[in-house]
Amino acid sequence: MICFIPTKGRLNTKTYKLFQDVGIKVYHFIEPQEIDKYDLPNKVSILQNNKGIGYVRNFMLDFARENSFDWVIMCDDDVDHFGLYDKKNIKSDASIWIKIYDKVKNLPFEIVGINYRQLAWTEKTDYSINKKFAEVCVLLNVAKIKWNYREQFNTKEDRDFALQTIKIGNGILRFNKYFYNCPDVGSNAGGLQSEYKLKKDEDTAKKMCYEWNPFITLKNKNGRIDMKTDIKSIALHYKKIIK
Repeated sequence: MICFIPTKGRLNTKTYKLFQDVGIKVYHFIEPQEIDKYDLPNKVSILQNNKGIGYVRNFMLDFARENSFDWVIMCDDDVDHFGLYDKKNIKSDASIWIKIYDKVKNLPFEIVGINYRQLAWTEKTDYSINKKFAEVCVLLNVAKIKWNYREQFNTKEDRDFALQTIKIGNGILRFNKYFYNCPDVGSNAGGLQSEYKLKKDEDTAKKMCYEWNPFITLKNKNGRIDMKTDIKSIALHYKKIIK
């Protein structure tokens, strides 16, 4: 099991240390214009600048396929800790992914995820199948994935990829009590912040609504246009496992 971290404009990212400390090798995927500025292990140039997050994620998938990495953790560069909710939030390290891998390595799901720290305590079930998104930090069964991220849905490309996974593959398994901690989307410098400032995510929400009609509708969230997704209905429509 390997970890891939895409990073842009965050020269002080420390996320890799979480994985490095528990023996999981990390590769960093960086634009040519920034790669010499980073002091990080295992830097990989993504060959082009400013192509968007969908391009980067597809580059990582191709890199995994070319190097026969069957299982890959794909993690954002601003995650600062992991944990487990057991009547209270218990801070942990990236070794949770070793435990998760042992649970799922013989299961059919292409995406395996965990929860946001602030939501883990609200969950009533330990896991969900094809009912919730998995994002920010996910374990991908690359050997089973034959589809790519669609760049026209940048800023929500991971959600579109997840829905494609339900449609084409076996779908998403999410462990609801395990969690990661990271800043709110678009709240810290670097990454996709500039695109959120330009409200490109609102345009993408509209595109997603059209693409996945009638399962996605638009909503107003804190003064911004966002999307509401009926993931369960998508899974039912494509006759996939739900739990």
